[in-house]
Amino acid sequence: MVDAVVLAGGDGAVLDPACRFKGLLPIAGKPMVEWVLDALNAAEMVQEVAVVVPTAENLGAWVDRAGKLVVSNGSFIDNIIAGAGAFRADRPVLLVTGDIPALTPEAIDGFVRDSLATGADATYPLIREADMLEQYPGSERTFVRLVDGKVTGGNMMLIDPLLLDRNREIGGRIFATRKNPLAMARVIGVRFVVRLVLGRLTVAEVEAKLGELIGGRGAAVYTSEASIGADVDKPVDVIVAERVLYSRIQGRNEASGRE
Repeated sequence: MVDAVVLAGGDGAVLDPACRFKGLLPIAGKPMVEWVLDALNAAEMVQEVAVVVPTAENLGAWVDRAGKLVVSNGSFIDNIIAGAGAFRADRPVLLVTGDIPALTPEAIDGFVRDSLATGADATYPLIREADMLEQYPGSERTFVRLVDGKVTGGNMMLIDPLLLDRNREIGGRIFATRKNPLAMARVIGVRFVVRLVLGRLTVAEVEAKLGELIGGRGAAVYTSEASIGADVDKPVDVIVAERVLYSRIQGRNEASGRE
């Protein structure tokens, strides 16, 4: 079993000027973070859930289903540490962004089980390009070419909570430079970034770099559950997510009508 931290903040105005922060963006009839919370609450491998928000004011009824509500409006890494601090640090923590509304309990359980089986201190999901585009047609994802094919990263990570505080600085630097390859190269190494851009890295090399950065053992976990990587960053992502969610709702309604 693991505990989960949902990072529900972020600039919601990028997608909706009326949205105070990203987790509250309406998707298929309810706030985006509520879809994520529902999936985590239904997952067998998740014990408790903490949702990190920049404010506790006027959040809506979904808050009642959050095991813990943590108010933190700091940097990305500070919000992670604040969320993980809601637990006793005796279980691994699943870090989840609040902008993957199509996330399913099955995807969560599969990733957690596979991650725990590695015995690693930190694991990160990789989704093959074919799985992403087949399950979420129309998605505009960023794919990285590894030796064994193109992948995109998922929006969650399983980590030993004891590693979080000691990685506050490196975690903040990586997040701050995530959209600037040159700046990131200075953080994680020019040679690694060049090999990544050229598609010459193996999964083992990615795992080794992750372990080097965090001071523990890292592992990449392939998953065919593309909902883990279907984040909502652009208007087209809203369309793709709602198409999937409304299809699920219709399917459930039809199944219920046949019973």
